[in-house]
Amino acid sequence: MKRFSLLLVACVAALSAHAIYLNGVDYRIDTLSMFPAGPGATMFELRMNKTAGAGGRLDCWLLTVDTDHPNISIEQVLGSGKLIGTERPSSMAKRKSTDTKVYFAGTNGDFFVTQGDVGRPIGLTIANNEYCYTPNNNRLIGAVDEQFHGLLGTLGRFSGKLVLADTTLNIHHVNYKREENQLVLYNQHNAATTLTNAYGTELLIELLPGNEWHTSATLQAKITDKQVNIGSMAIPAGQAVLSGHGTMADMLNTLNIGDTVTLNLQLKIDDQVVNASNCVGGDNYAMILNNGEVEQSNFWNEKHPRTAFGASENGHVLYFLVVDGRGVSEGCTTKVLAEILQHFGAYKAVNWDGGGSSCMYLNPFGPMNNGSDGQERACGNGMFVVANVPGPDTTVAAIAARNPICILPRYGMAAPSFLGYNQYGLIVNTEVEGVVLSCDSSVGEILPDGSFFATGANGGVLHATLGNSTTDLTVRIIDSAPISIRLDSVLRDHIHPYTIEVQAKINGSPVNLHAGALSWESLQPEVATVSDLGAVIGVSNGYADIIGTLGEFADTIRVHVEMPEHHEQMWSDFREPARWELKASSGFNPTLVVPDDTLAPVDLQFTYKSARGPYIRLGNTEPLYSLPDTVRVVFRTDAVVEKITVGIRPCNLTASASYVSTQTFTQGERTIVDISINDLVGNDPAIFPLFFDYLRFPIETTTTEGQHHIWLDGISLIYKDITDPVSALDHLPAGARVKKLQDGQVIITIAGRTYNAQGQRID
Repeated sequence: MKRFSLLLVACVAALSAHAIYLNGVDYRIDTLSMFPAGPGATMFELRMNKTAGAGGRLDCWLLTVDTDHPNISIEQVLGSGKLIGTERPSSMAKRKSTDTKVYFAGTNGDFFVTQGDVGRPIGLTIANNEYCYTPNNNRLIGAVDEQFHGLLGTLGRFSGKLVLADTTLNIHHVNYKREENQLVLYNQHNAATTLTNAYGTELLIELLPGNEWHTSATLQAKITDKQVNIGSMAIPAGQAVLSGHGTMADMLNTLNIGDTVTLNLQLKIDDQVVNASNCVGGDNYAMILNNGEVEQSNFWNEKHPRTAFGASENGHVLYFLVVDGRGVSEGCTTKVLAEILQHFGAYKAVNWDGGGSSCMYLNPFGPMNNGSDGQERACGNGMFVVANVPGPDTTVAAIAARNPICILPRYGMAAPSFLGYNQYGLIVNTEVEGVVLSCDSSVGEILPDGSFFATGANGGVLHATLGNSTTDLTVRIIDSAPISIRLDSVLRDHIHPYTIEVQAKINGSPVNLHAGALSWESLQPEVATVSDLGAVIGVSNGYADIIGTLGEFADTIRVHVEMPEHHEQMWSDFREPARWELKASSGFNPTLVVPDDTLAPVDLQFTYKSARGPYIRLGNTEPLYSLPDTVRVVFRTDAVVEKITVGIRPCNLTASASYVSTQTFTQGERTIVDISINDLVGNDPAIFPLFFDYLRFPIETTTTEGQHHIWLDGISLIYKDITDPVSALDHLPAGARVKKLQDGQVIITIAGRTYNAQGQRID
């Protein structure tokens, strides 16, 4: 983890400006995540947006690698493990990984053949000091030497010679097809055999002790087998085959099993002899970044998904970069690709295969980017960072934040995500639980749920601890950020204040804010007011727009105020039958009969007949007034009813919540059913207004056939925090009935006599 911190310094310096200049346009860099990817490696998830004008978003994944880390290697992997064939980068890494070699990060590699020999890389290809393919073409080189330092160039040239006692033969190329009069060197990267025809001679060779395969070396080998006019000779691991045709076959025929031969192999990159341990070819344009300078003319000028490989000036730091395209992220030219790498410290860089092939892989996450095919594409090869470890280990020995820089407005809240690493620096847990946060009181406070609340004005350091492992996060306070109020509108009264729920978008991710972080204003204070802490309260019936501002950004919430006047208010007395849709079992013929007596209940008449699941249902889709705590249904019936069902629908849902009564109903007696809104649907402000959906009476089959009645006193709403003025209503004897008329007048009936709300008899 020490090497991570050293490498991080340069990258954080590049990020500190928060801006980048790409092809003459200013972009803002948002670092969505930044964490150790494995030993010696760091992963950056970056989002770049134009600072002016529409569009221009680039989603980027940058992997930086310190090649001086003692436990890593850089290795090229062929798709399906052979020259011809394709495989997804994640599959390549998983196939190659063992308990002691973990291919933990990498990208797709070279352009490859898509017809015929599908998957064969187009450029020079080397794996673990052995040539995989040596085409004679003008393609860029993205390679590493035997210390895994970067070797990047515009041209790679292979030359090989077979030295015999009295002559020297040119080796035309390594692997792939043997043409007329050619001598070809085949190894295990070609396939299990040479795949040649029967018209030639093939010699199986094995390096003598003290010799090892290198891309530039003089090697001594012994002939261990010879086949004439057979073809497709088997290639054991670590050995090779010299295969000749025509005149070259004639020369090989002079050799026998047991003879010793000399191989002179040489690789030049831009006329310099090198030993490249692993190599992936690039395109046939100029290097996109060469000696610190971005190529200005000879580049791909179309916007597409891209993959690039780069190195620092001394080659000790490698850069793998993937930029998404053909979607929300618009992709980029190879010039912009180079400018991004240059910004983060690369000195040289080449363009690898892009488009749907672009893939950034990280174990244990898999593909990190969003490929333009909609899924990971099988490719010809890839380049990977490999951890060489003693064995498997899943114990968390260290932790690191997904992003060590916590950017918040003041009064913002954050619950950082932490990764767990084993003793070798490999990620073994992608969501570590139990991490304890702490900080100085001048920075903020830790909330009861364990999250961080940034109460300080100047930021500082946030400490994270898990057992003996600790890590620090930098808290940076900003004055402005895009904000979003959770609700577009909210229903309120004058009793229940509502603290507006706000999020800010920081580096593309939502962050919860305390409403006190914003400046607030009510445009209609006569309807609703708002405090400095974002608490809204109703003043009078109507609508008010509340505006919250954080720096240069603002958002609005509309507040609808409905103020109940009484503790209990009638919502419907069923005296408007048109408001209700009646449904019932076949033959019931339900009818709402409204009596002339305004104090008498409405009579729901129906004819009971034997039926399967007999019922009567009254439907309604009107909103309930304000914020009731209880919905009360009052009725009596001469039918047998054991339960009723009431459906109430929150405004943010398409289906209603069903309340099923559990109380006992006595035939012919007046019954009150109280439905707690909190118990039924909760009290989230987003659910209001509530809509009354239906009232359903299942009729028991023990009911006698014939005419029956359900007398409906009404549906009322109870507001527990509303207190009526002192009146006769506060001292009602048992059996009293209260009804609010359309004009607002309250009528009380006691023992057949009628009174007003002041207790005066009016009949």
